[in-house]
Amino acid sequence: MKYPDLLFHFNKVMGVLSGALILIIGLLSVMEVIMRGVFSSPTFWSMDVSRYVLIWAIFLGTSYSYQEKGHVAVDFIRDAIGRRWSEKARRAMSLMGHFLSLLVIAVLLWTSVEMSIVAVELKRLTIANVQVPIILLYSAIVVGSAILLLTVAFAVIDLLGGGEKYQ
Repeated sequence: MKYPDLLFHFNKVMGVLSGALILIIGLLSVMEVIMRGVFSSPTFWSMDVSRYVLIWAIFLGTSYSYQEKGHVAVDFIRDAIGRRWSEKARRAMSLMGHFLSLLVIAVLLWTSVEMSIVAVELKRLTIANVQVPIILLYSAIVVGSAILLLTVAFAVIDLLGGGEKYQ
């Protein structure tokens, strides 16, 4: 089975959205510098909003980064095994890494869903100058982890089907 085009394009959109959110953080930082330095009137909210936006940017961008093999990897071990033994051994090492990634992402998704349920039940707010329901931040973890889990699962399926990109 080939890696789905729809997921490929969706992850690309999430990557662009993540980049746009990081741009917003940059603009907020410039605004804060101007407010502090020029007008001697710092804002009380820009750092908090920047943190909240950064959480969303990180979790929306991870699936695109994984899809494009942008995450940090220990390639030298896999490459050394491929040179020493065979491409099958290299493929097996890649699969092992992807399966471990799936396990970690599944645990992250599970725990973030549990945290979200508790946050909604207790109506928790963030501890900052700008208090927002903490579910807004936990939702970023849930959404990002779900998309990443799907992305890694299809990367594994692609690799098992003979694909070369995620090897």
